[in-house]
This record gives sequence, C-alpha cells and structure tokens, in this order.
Amino acid sequence: MRTRLLLLFLLAAGCSEPNGIAEEQRKNLSPWVARYMIEAENAFGRGIYELALTYTDSVEAYAPELADLHYLRGRIYTQLNRLDVAQAAYQTVLEIDPAYAGARFAMGLNRFRRGKLRDAINSYLEEESQVGPTTALYHELGRAYAKLGVPDSAQIAYRQALTIDPDHAMTYMWLGQLLEETGDLEGALETSLAGLRLRPDDLDYQYIVGTQYFRLDSAEAALPYLEPVAEKRSWHHGAQFNLGQVYMRLGRESDAEMYFARADQAQQLQQRVNEAQNAINNDPGSPANWIELGNRLRQAKRFGRAIEAYKNGLTIDVPPGLALYMQTNLATLYLECGDATEAANRLEAILRADPTLTAARLNLGVAYAQGGRLDDARATWVELLEREPTHENALAYLELLDSTDQTEHVEASGTDCLDTG
Repeated sequence: MRTRLLLLFLLAAGCSEPNGIAEEQRKNLSPWVARYMIEAENAFGRGIYELALTYTDSVEAYAPELADLHYLRGRIYTQLNRLDVAQAAYQTVLEIDPAYAGARFAMGLNRFRRGKLRDAINSYLEEESQVGPTTALYHELGRAYAKLGVPDSAQIAYRQALTIDPDHAMTYMWLGQLLEETGDLEGALETSLAGLRLRPDDLDYQYIVGTQYFRLDSAEAALPYLEPVAEKRSWHHGAQFNLGQVYMRLGRESDAEMYFARADQAQQLQQRVNEAQNAINNDPGSPANWIELGNRLRQAKRFGRAIEAYKNGLTIDVPPGLALYMQTNLATLYLECGDATEAANRLEAILRADPTLTAARLNLGVAYAQGGRLDDARATWVELLEREPTHENALAYLELLDSTDQTEHVEASGTDCLDTG
C-alpha cells in the first residue's frame, strides 16, 4: 500500500533532478504524509481549495520541510489569486531544492499575471537553464514577449514550442493572434485553423478563426464559426458584436441590430465583472469581494467562473453564517449548471449544519430529481411539507413527480460550467 501511495504522489507532485533533494524526500515519506499529500492533490483537482489547504496543514505537522508541500500550496494560492503568498511558497521550494522543476516556471506565471513581464521572462529563462526546455515554457515565454511588445522574440518562442510539440493547439492560437496583430492576416488564419483542427469544439478557437475570416472580408466563411459562440456565450461582447458586423455585411440588418444590442448588454455586464475583479486584485483576502465577483459572474451567466469565485472565497476565514450563505449560492450554481451530484453533496452538508433551511431542502429535492434519484426527491419534499404543509413549490414539485412525463420537468439545464474565459 505504501508503494502505491508513493507512486500516485510522485505522479501528482512536481519534479526534481534524479537523486535531488525533493526526490530523496519522496523516497523517505511516511505513509501518513503521502496519504495527506494525495488527499490534498485530489481536493485541489476537484476545486475544493479549503479542504486542500487543510490537508497541507496536516502534512506540515509531519514534514514542514517537504518541497512538494510548499509547491502544492503555491499552486493553491495562485488559484486563489493570493499571488504574494504563492510566490513565497515557491521561493521556499527553491530554498529547499534549487533544482525543483516547475517552481521557477510557476513564479514566472505569477509575475506575468502581476504585469511584471521582464521578471516573468527571467524566471522562464532560469527554468530553462536549470531544468531544460518544455513546450509550456516556450509557450509562456512567447506570451510574455508578445505582451511586452517584442513580436519577433514572441514568434521565435512560439515556434520553439511547436518544434517540441507540433500538436500543441494553444500555441497555434496564440501565434495566430500574434501574426494577426502584426498584419499577417493570411498567415494568422492558416495558423489558427491548424489549432482549431486539433480542438474543433473549442469556442475560443472558433471565435478567433471566425474573427480572422471576417477581417479578411470573408463574411460568409466567418458566419458558421461566430454563430455558435454568440449563442452559447451571451456574455461575450466580441462574439456578439462581430457577428452583428457579419450580418450587416451580408445584408441581414435586423439580425445585425439584434446582436449589436446584445453586444451592448454584454459590455455592461463585463464592466461590472471587471470592477469586481479589480476589487479582488486589490484585496483578495476579502470574502465580500469574492461574493461580489461571484454574483456579477452569475448575472452574466458565466457560471463556471462564478463557481470558482465562491470556492475561492470559502478558503478565507469567514463567519459561519456567511460561509453557509456562500455554500448555498454555490450549490445553487451547480444546480443551474446541471451538476446534480455536486449540488446534492453541498446541499446535504448545508442541511447537516442547519436542518431548518427550507430553501436548501427544496433545492436538495430538485438536485435529487435532476440526478434521477426520484424516490429521494419525493422523500425530501415530503419532509419539507411535514415542516411547512402549505409550501407551494414543494407541492408543485410533488405533483410533477406524479405526472406521466416527470423526467421532462427535472432535467438539468445543461449550462456549460466549463467557462473559464
């Protein structure tokens, strides 16, 4: 069992040079430490950041000098937008093991996010000299050079990334946008199409290709790429506006006006999201800021990012009542996304903390019904009616369960919760 735990842990953790300090630490891990690290990685992968941090605290009690521990904490705090804390964690990793692969790269990513582009480039180059080149390293190096306004160096870095991995779709897309910005529209489209062929269902890639077709005066070619993006992402200002321009070019003026109006609405929503995000950047330790960001994203129907905002806020030390409010909103978001299992898990936990919450019990029944657990849904609403015999929504839901076409009424919405753009 210990060998299996260690193998799983090695796959999840960062890397170091063979026989390096971190490698030696892994060889001598106790089963308890390995288990806590695996649980922390699992929680982090599932986006349960507060639980992941709790497990890292347990690891620290046994192995405070474990390089992998501090690397994982850096990743968690990066996700939580607490970049100063993350940077300190990565620095601790390098103090323990200067040859630890990924630590300098991660520090570069953080510096990039803070706008410290030269520092980010230096971190990437240090990673290259210490550990060696990788596709991800050259890709991010290209992004930093591009944002710094050095397109030649950016293009070289992107092409080096594609030399290592010719199927790296994301690099094709960034290189295509770089070529578009430098005026090579035909080269941009050819490059972007190469990326889209690798990921044909990616809405971001479809948007880029559609926009480039339009800039090349190919409105008819742009249409099938922009239409699905505009329909599935009502919050995307560029998709709405560019599709409106395409329709105008094709002489479909009424359609164009509709999408121009949608573009205006999307722009207003995005402005509110930006204001909330700026508040987070200024004070990421405020739970109120994360709640506001989550609410703004929810209004924009960007449910995936709204979920992340609430989960991030829950890692902060908040009063129990506020935490319960945030958990309730989070569970509702999962319901709106159609993730009935996760919604039910969170609503069950909420009711264990406070069985008197009527709305949570009502929604738990909805989550059970959406997940096909109709007997559990019935029992949940019956229990609610025992507490509140005249509750109209519970009575209506029970009536739906008794109808002949009950599944039609409890299906998940199918909203895309993978929005991270």
